[in-house]
Amino acid sequence: MPRSITPFSTVTASRHRVREFVCAYRPLRDAEGHVVSLPTLVLNNPETAARALTPLLAQEPVEVFAIACLSVRKRLLAWHLCSRGSRTGTQVSMPDVFVPAVLTPGTTGLIVLHNHPSGEVTPSPDDVAVTRRLQLSALILGLDLHDHLIAGEAGQYFSFREAGLLGTGLEEIVAACGAHPTKARPPGCA
Repeated sequence: MPRSITPFSTVTASRHRVREFVCAYRPLRDAEGHVVSLPTLVLNNPETAARALTPLLAQEPVEVFAIACLSVRKRLLAWHLCSRGSRTGTQVSMPDVFVPAVLTPGTTGLIVLHNHPSGEVTPSPDDVAVTRRLQLSALILGLDLHDHLIAGEAGQYFSFREAGLLGTGLEEIVAACGAHPTKARPPGCA
């Protein structure tokens, strides 16, 4: 037997407002309020990416973590600062990294970037562990993690891609994070 539906507009119960999610972009500005310009929008290799992106973190007195959302042709679509920490570290949340990437139209890959305020670009064990988690998360979401860059002083940088520290396949990453349910996982692997 067909049932009739009473429209919400005629229901006398309490009303709830519906919120709309709106994603908007604005030009990135420096400390003086000037719009930041980059020498290139195509970030097709670690050196070009480091030359374009590391100056965005160069003057930070604390460790910060950011992402660059890239198109299929590795053009910069959006820049997002994910976390700001202390002089010795910052927390990296997978949702804080991947929500902006997933919500930026056209994103097929990303470059993650953080600075070491000490100026030393050698990755810590935590940096390596976070990179593994980021790569696994990116693979699950169907995104490419093109690189993880560490910015130091005087234009120095470290590229996980150049150093061969980005895994080449899901099996390698899963094995590195101890995905076997009966084995203990190393620190940094969720």
